[in-house]
Amino acid sequence: MTGWTGTSGRHCNRPSRALMLCFAAIALLQPVLARAQSCTVSSPTVNFGTVNMVSGTTYAPSGTQFTVSCTYPSVLITTAAAFSVCLNVSGASGSTPRTMSSGSNGLSYNLYSNSTHSNIWGNTNTGNPSNVAVTVTTNTCGQLACSSISGSSNVTIYGQLPSTGNTTAPAGTYTQNSSGTAPFNVTSGLLAGLLTSLTPCTSGTTNSNSSGNFIVASTATVQPFCSVTATNMSFGGSVGVLSSAVPATSTITATCTYGDSYTLALNKGTTSGASFTTSRLMAGSGSATVQYQLYTNSSYSTIWGDGTSGTSTNGGTGNGTAQNYTVYGQVPPQPTPAPNTYSDTITVTITY
Repeated sequence: MTGWTGTSGRHCNRPSRALMLCFAAIALLQPVLARAQSCTVSSPTVNFGTVNMVSGTTYAPSGTQFTVSCTYPSVLITTAAAFSVCLNVSGASGSTPRTMSSGSNGLSYNLYSNSTHSNIWGNTNTGNPSNVAVTVTTNTCGQLACSSISGSSNVTIYGQLPSTGNTTAPAGTYTQNSSGTAPFNVTSGLLAGLLTSLTPCTSGTTNSNSSGNFIVASTATVQPFCSVTATNMSFGGSVGVLSSAVPATSTITATCTYGDSYTLALNKGTTSGASFTTSRLMAGSGSATVQYQLYTNSSYSTIWGDGTSGTSTNGGTGNGTAQNYTVYGQVPPQPTPAPNTYSDTITVTITY
């Protein structure tokens, strides 16, 4: 009876020990949760500032940057990672420019990956425009195991806003948001040889990385603007006796922002005693002068002045290109002063 009891006790212990071993095996087979590699990209703003489409090409301020940050999870000591991040920016098609909008109006521009504005930033792997590859190397795990290692890299984007093709853009604030994606390739291991084993963007990517999506915001404010030039008016190198009227013309050229109205005014001149109502004066030596007048028309009936004393101004509405105006001058018959060179200086004022 006693022997049977001892045997029974040994049989009771075996199932219990087998059960404990089984649970231990189950615990060892539980999967370890792993986090995927990832890259994120900050969203930059390419701000051209206040511009005009009359003076020429405008460039965005240099140094417009955004940051690419990448994380590689669950690594061991001395391990590092490198990412080849392919930054795609939508909106470019060959050499066709991008377009910022202000209501129904458009403003052509483009984004580039270099300061010489020769490489259009696009979203293809090869050709022009192409995406831009950025290499991000992480720090090294400095302990037995790290939950993650990370690194970042700054990238500069360049903008160009030419006057060509934008002459019909009226004043206003123009914007465009271009969507960007950042798929990448990644490799990990010891630092030695890490980058040489990294697959470049041109070979395709292994990760679509939706978390890396970003926006490139472009903005510019077109301001009303005008420029004006004028040619000299010459009544001849040798007039002789002023017994009959002597005519001459010059040209004023105004270039103004599309849709902006403007006026062109002429002052009396720099010679003392000049008057809108009687005559302007050209001065020689001493107190000698020659009378003359400037007109808006070839019939010499409307004096071109500043709008006072019965005079008229000239002007129009800007179309973004040069607009010419003829100034009609006339020296009337008058007593001829002593032979000399007589001159006057007229100031053209454009108001817009």
